[in-house]
Amino acid sequence: MRLLGMLTGGGIAAFFFFTWIIEILWNSIVVGHLGFPVKLNYWQTAGLYFLVILFTAWTGIGAAGRIWHRRHPRD
Repeated sequence: MRLLGMLTGGGIAAFFFFTWIIEILWNSIVVGHLGFPVKLNYWQTAGLYFLVILFTAWTGIGAAGRIWHRRHPRD
């Protein structure tokens, strides 16, 4: 049930909003100023952002604070 809470309106909207922000930053900073030859379109940026979330999820970056502060029953 916790997964369903993360996938409802706010989480999905935040994902697509930050995808747009990352696309703008990549295309203006990395391509414009650093001279990297590849511009990313929206769906490429969404895929890249999803992979970053997927690969860094185990570190706790961007995850809920409850992951770091698990309560274990005391014996």
